[in-house]
Amino acid sequence: MTLTGLKREEDGFAMVTAVAVLAIMSILLVVVLTAGNSAFQVSERNARFTRTLAVAEGGLDDVAGSLGVNGAAPNLCAIGTSDACATSGGEYQVSWTRAPDGTITVTSVGYQPTMANAEITRKLEAVYQPVPSFKDVLSSDTSIAIKNNQVVIGDIVANGAIQLGTGSIVCGSLTSSAGGVDLQAGAKIVKSYDDGAGRTCFNKSGHVWASGTIKMAPTSVIEGDATASPPAGTVACPLIPDTTYAILSGMVQGNATACGRITASSPNPLSPYTLTDPSLPSALPSFTFDPNNYTSINCIPFSNPCDPSITSDIAYSQFNGLSKVNMKGVYAIWQKNPSQATRIDLTGLTAGGDLTIITNAPIYFGNTTPISSTGPALVTVVSLYDPPPFTTCDSNGGECSIYGLNSVLFDAGDPADPNDAVAAVLYTPGKCAFKNEVNRVEGAMYCGSMDIKNGFEITYSSRIERMVGFGGVLERTLWQEISE
Repeated sequence: MTLTGLKREEDGFAMVTAVAVLAIMSILLVVVLTAGNSAFQVSERNARFTRTLAVAEGGLDDVAGSLGVNGAAPNLCAIGTSDACATSGGEYQVSWTRAPDGTITVTSVGYQPTMANAEITRKLEAVYQPVPSFKDVLSSDTSIAIKNNQVVIGDIVANGAIQLGTGSIVCGSLTSSAGGVDLQAGAKIVKSYDDGAGRTCFNKSGHVWASGTIKMAPTSVIEGDATASPPAGTVACPLIPDTTYAILSGMVQGNATACGRITASSPNPLSPYTLTDPSLPSALPSFTFDPNNYTSINCIPFSNPCDPSITSDIAYSQFNGLSKVNMKGVYAIWQKNPSQATRIDLTGLTAGGDLTIITNAPIYFGNTTPISSTGPALVTVVSLYDPPPFTTCDSNGGECSIYGLNSVLFDAGDPADPNDAVAAVLYTPGKCAFKNEVNRVEGAMYCGSMDIKNGFEITYSSRIERMVGFGGVLERTLWQEISE
């Protein structure tokens, strides 16, 4: 065969090759387009999945906002009904349950684009609790007087003067926003404490901050810093008298700073005649009674819902006639024209579980020892009683909103176990006082003013940090997605 013949037999080879390449490219193009379309669909679905999460989150937020304002807020789009609430990106349904301690568990289901034509559904559950309102062990709108030999574990704040009696110990800090601090003989503000019987305290600041003079006995000690500030708006420390915002006598183991003179001893350089801002006033948390905050309530006199404006001449005697042994639940007592003659008597009280007592009358603990429990229990005692003007309440009685005689003892259980026995909150915007002997509370006391006499021991417990009725808003403490 000639070369010319061979050449002719190659005719059409280029076309076959081109067709083959074109076919391969077409296949690749189809693959690329298919992959791109699939990726777009996945991306779009992911975007809708994310948007549906935002829809369910919107349901959680709406419920928390509504219930924070009104515990009886209606549910307009309940899970299991045909009603859904519209929001940006879709629709949602919600439901919630309320625990006796005020904890609210909310479930929210988000639908995209709508519940009726849902292509994507996401279900969330979140837990809401009252915001922390009780962070200090003792708090007063005015002054605090702590008498001899008391041991307090936790921080103390007041909007007036603070007095710590002979031999008393505070493991924590003292802050007065409008008054001085007086530490009598042997009184100590410490960073740690151990009584050898399990009652311990660690890693506290041991700081004292006064808007006035810090007056110390020669044997009193502040383990942390001490700051004596003038009132807000002061532009220069007054030279005469220089004892007005001073730190006088005693020992300051941290840094000592005062607008006046400093006669306290310290291992650190002293800073007298130094201007510092005072601490801000620390208002008591406000309490709002809302019967819808409680799963059940014993209302005296009876009304449904329980209404503080519906009062009775004998409300106090009706409650006082009840057995106080193993008492539990929520009691609201609304007394007509409350006075010391119509006080709520808690003598002999023991707790059979969580117990809340709310009243507009004075509260009297009497000689109660001990206030024990059948297991871990939170005891909340709220007196909204407002004593008459120009009256006094001290450890000998008087016009007190909350008053206790000798041996008022809340059983703290094992000091090494913070979650057993009784943790208590005693709250009143009025006045409270406790008398002599062995008195003890694990929890906190918040009063308009307080006078605590010899031997009263109180230890802060984080169990009472969040209490229903205080704070006014809800805070999310747990969140999770639930698979359908």
